[in-house]
Amino acid sequence: MTVEELDAVVIGAGVAGLYQLHLLRAQGLRVRAFDAADDVGGSWWWHGYPGSHLDSEGPGYQYLFSEELYRDWGWSERYPAGYEVQRWLRFVADRLDLRRAIRLGTRVVDLHLDEESGRWTVRTDRGETLDARFVVACTGLLPERTIDLIGGAFAGPVLDTAHWPEGRHDLAGLRVGVLGSGAATVQLVPTIVDRVSRLTVFATRPVDLLPRANPVFGWRERDAYRSRFAELRDTVVHTLTGDEERPPVLGDGTRSAWTGALGALGDAGEAVRAAMRARLPDPGLADVLVPRGSFGVRPVRLDSGYLEVFGRDDVDLVDLVHTPIDRLVPEGIELSDGTVHALDVIVLTSTFDGGPDALTRIDVRGRGGQVLGEEWGREARSTLGLAKHGYPNLFTTAAPLTPPSDRCLMTTCRQVQVEWIAQAIADLHAAGLRTLEATAAGEDAWIAHHHEVAGTMPVASSSDYAGGVGRYRERCLREADAGYPSFRRA
Repeated sequence: MTVEELDAVVIGAGVAGLYQLHLLRAQGLRVRAFDAADDVGGSWWWHGYPGSHLDSEGPGYQYLFSEELYRDWGWSERYPAGYEVQRWLRFVADRLDLRRAIRLGTRVVDLHLDEESGRWTVRTDRGETLDARFVVACTGLLPERTIDLIGGAFAGPVLDTAHWPEGRHDLAGLRVGVLGSGAATVQLVPTIVDRVSRLTVFATRPVDLLPRANPVFGWRERDAYRSRFAELRDTVVHTLTGDEERPPVLGDGTRSAWTGALGALGDAGEAVRAAMRARLPDPGLADVLVPRGSFGVRPVRLDSGYLEVFGRDDVDLVDLVHTPIDRLVPEGIELSDGTVHALDVIVLTSTFDGGPDALTRIDVRGRGGQVLGEEWGREARSTLGLAKHGYPNLFTTAAPLTPPSDRCLMTTCRQVQVEWIAQAIADLHAAGLRTLEATAAGEDAWIAHHHEVAGTMPVASSSDYAGGVGRYRERCLREADAGYPSFRRA
């Protein structure tokens, strides 16, 4: 069996993986990236369902390490569709000549540490075996399914918004049931309602919504935001969603009513929800579609006519809180009261990056044969979310105890992490050392700090954490400048 020797393996070819591959190659390292998808794009490739959209402004959702790369791409609208984000990532891969170092349609299945050499044995589902000094897991978080089916047998297909590559499924003329009320439902429903013959939404937990104001960008608008590159580079890291900093205004079509008012959520929340009720064709629908309780615990989403579709005769709304699903039957879904909704297709919706680290799907074995998935299953531990004690030279970007993706702009979070990892590897090489490993004491200190700052994200701490990415970046930089005191270098 041939074993290929590399300096580094990157797992994932999304926002983090592409940038990490670029930075490590710039150091002259022999690097290869792997991704199970058929093209680059990471989560955006998998979440290619109709209506998939950014809830952050396009100008802030770009890499900020190169003004030339930034200026040579132009968004077509303020809040780009998911397919346009995919095209941007393909543009990046091509412009930086990354594809020749990426193996697509290939899943990493095993990562085993050789303690004597301090290197990793990496195996893929295509039978490849690699020997790598460093492994960087840019695997992201597993989508969290809004609802799981209970049992029974359905005769038609069951689709999932987290496994829906662009253009993969045609729903035209079909009776479609959409399960869940999260961001994917909000985006999918108004996009497909005119294509299907009948649409039934099985609602769970409602979400706060504002109508998306999404003007088309021409040359003038593109030149305007490109000219502000230096300003954006310095300020985006201190924003929650990448949107321009502006006072909270309910009707401006952005999430500023949420992000700009986290310190005074009561008034903003009532205004958002009053506006939602005013959009509903039947006031009785508010009990199912408009949230109650604390505002600001979860992000406000942007929609394009989601609430209005429930005034149509060909759209049904089922409140699963009061009438849950009993089982699947061949013809559709049967509720607890015996009602059967006849369907041709069932769509399960998932929350973007809402679940555990996808690295747990890989058989990762570190020092002493310890299994990473089992350890994180017992307790989420890491240092800066970038490394785990017992796993030298294994770096992570979306691991437990990092700023959550619903509280920071994904591109900003990942750029901070990827740049730190690249610097740590370069510093290790410059010092003539072989391995870098998080210490147990360093983990304890980071866990205590994380819980103090973020905790379980109650409303009271939301405003404190709004600038958390900037503070997280500063803490990462201090760690490197101090010579990595939370790590053991050998």
